[in-house]
Amino acid sequence: MKEIEIERDDYVFEFNYDDCVFMELDFNKLKYDDFFHSCMYKNMPCIIKNVSSTWECTRKWIDSDLINYDHFTDNYGDLEAPVADCNTVTYNAHCKSNMSVDDYVGYLRKSEREKLLYLKDWHLRKIRPNDEFYEVPFIFASDWLNEYALDHKEDDFMFVYIGPEKSWTPLHADVYNSYSWSVNIVGKKRWILFPPLEEEKLKDSLGNLPLLFEYEMSEGIKYFEIIQEQGDAIFVPSGWHHQVVNLLDTISINHNWINACNLELVFKALQNSLSSIENEIQEFKDTPEFYSQCQLILKSLFGMDVTSFMNFLCYIGNKRLGQIKSENNISFGKYKLGKKLIKLDLNSILNVINIIYSKPTFLNNYLSPNNIKDLLYIKKLIVQHPDINMS
Repeated sequence: MKEIEIERDDYVFEFNYDDCVFMELDFNKLKYDDFFHSCMYKNMPCIIKNVSSTWECTRKWIDSDLINYDHFTDNYGDLEAPVADCNTVTYNAHCKSNMSVDDYVGYLRKSEREKLLYLKDWHLRKIRPNDEFYEVPFIFASDWLNEYALDHKEDDFMFVYIGPEKSWTPLHADVYNSYSWSVNIVGKKRWILFPPLEEEKLKDSLGNLPLLFEYEMSEGIKYFEIIQEQGDAIFVPSGWHHQVVNLLDTISINHNWINACNLELVFKALQNSLSSIENEIQEFKDTPEFYSQCQLILKSLFGMDVTSFMNFLCYIGNKRLGQIKSENNISFGKYKLGKKLIKLDLNSILNVINIIYSKPTFLNNYLSPNNIKDLLYIKKLIVQHPDINMS
């Protein structure tokens, strides 16, 4: 069983994008600590070459460097998947509907396609849990978001995308301000990524982003244009807006994820979203339902509300407190979390708890008595543990 571990456990996450660069790494030569330092710790993007060469899907989903249509029809044809119409946009998003995989493969087989249909956000791993068509790369194995989802049997954040040439994903930042990784099984993509706050320069007078960044908008804008080849993984850091175009018929596997390195960024994004909502409906601030309505809107816009975040934070905190003194620290069934990594997880959680307690208005208006009790309990255990706290 491979251990994922870091050399130190006393990191302070401060992000500086003034001199950011895009790195290219080789998966076959990569150590976990190398990726941690160069990318996750600094919140910097990269391409990792040669990631999927040993995966089952690399053998079965590809036929002569093209999509193996027969395999999908024979093995998944009876399943349904969400499909986006790239030529139909409503409220700055593609219109989606469900479609059988058999019908979608029939569409892909056509040499002339009347529509531009993109199969997206397909939870194939959840639908077929015994179909081990890929492995989570060890560099992405510290993944609290999917750990929580799997432990609670909730919808995960592990997806398959299948798109024809010219299909695209609009300019956006990922759900919860999370990290994402994406591996091309077959095909090629063009990514454009923007360091945090660069997207502000693209907004119109109403604060809306364009659906797609065009090169004529590029004056004064810092961005990276990346071509992702077959077998490449791309790491997209927290808060980096990005857009994607498939340059060939392409299949990719994608995860969203959160861990110690970006936890504070996720919480700050939640706070910022909540503050914007409060400002938008401030005329109702004196009503008894104001804060509960803010929570409902936050859930709709951000993807989770304060209560969901607190439940997530407390669950991971309690689990790591148990793991620091046991050997039950397995990720995705095959990776062992190192002790220093667990300590970093707990200190990252402690840091966010301290931030929460430094904001009494937020604390009093949005946290339930049980939330407060649970956070205090976790904080006490971390602070008092002789092998954990570094403050």
